[in-house]
Amino acid sequence: MSLLQLSLASQTLGVKTNVNLLLPDYTGEGMIPEHGYQVLYLLHGYTGDYSDWIRHSLIENYIYGKSVVVVMPDGGKSFYANTASGENYWTYLSEELPKQLNAYFKLSKRRCDHFVMGLSMGAYGALKLGLAHPEQFQCVVGFSGVMDVEAFWKRQNKNPNLIPCCSVPPNFESIFGTVERIRGTENDLYYLLDAMKKSICPDIHLFCGTSDFLLEDNQRFYQVAMEKGISCQLSTFEGGHEWDFWGEALKKAFEILPFQN
Repeated sequence: MSLLQLSLASQTLGVKTNVNLLLPDYTGEGMIPEHGYQVLYLLHGYTGDYSDWIRHSLIENYIYGKSVVVVMPDGGKSFYANTASGENYWTYLSEELPKQLNAYFKLSKRRCDHFVMGLSMGAYGALKLGLAHPEQFQCVVGFSGVMDVEAFWKRQNKNPNLIPCCSVPPNFESIFGTVERIRGTENDLYYLLDAMKKSICPDIHLFCGTSDFLLEDNQRFYQVAMEKGISCQLSTFEGGHEWDFWGEALKKAFEILPFQN
């Protein structure tokens, strides 16, 4: 496989932004899948960037020999939202970036070939992307996800040291402005879940460590999804909000998702 770092000029963000891509090896004419390559969007967490998955996980091992392009964009500290401070990361991720990549690479346009994963903030972004555009994604995977931003914001106000691995907590005022920009909008995963029809919802797979401070949030989201008849799986095993857990969860996710050889 090949690792390609792109510096993309984004009209949406008004700046150049980095994207890492893992590309299948080109083995000759006629070897590209008929419908194009499968696509996996892999989103980083709040304190990370587009390079995290390459530096901290064995993602290259797991996609070896598979006909999938892995897209690792930079989401800053935006929670993959169009922020109150004017950074339009949601529009970039959900609209501009896919158009750019389709112009550069032969990617499948079939729903069954599109997947999105993320950790922590990136899990929130992955769930948001899959639930807001269920017609585009077959599977959504969240590792240690921030499933309820409003509740998380309120808990952080009471405990600024809520995130054990984060010395500077999220500035939700600069991201969302007010709670009203979350509740009942595309920034609210429960709102998106309420609007979902069982027939078109992506398969949802959640992973969370038994020592993770977000475990109860993930359990609650899973319970609500199940009550609505939405396809959702929750896997828990030993670990916290840390790369040791996320690396193992990534391996488990690749064991269950339908990536093509």
